[in-house]
Amino acid sequence: MPDVTINLWTLILGAASGLAAVLGARTGNRLLMGAIVGAVTAAILTIARGYF
Repeated sequence: MPDVTINLWTLILGAASGLAAVLGARTGNRLLMGAIVGAVTAAILTIARGYF
């Protein structure tokens, strides 16, 4: 039977990116701003992962 593992960093990254996208989507085109803010947050946290 295959084992199922959950990567905690993936959960943190998704939650932080989603929260940032919701908060950033309050101005302008909401869909576009949410996508941009979420992607930038994910990129920054992925780079920051190397320092933790």
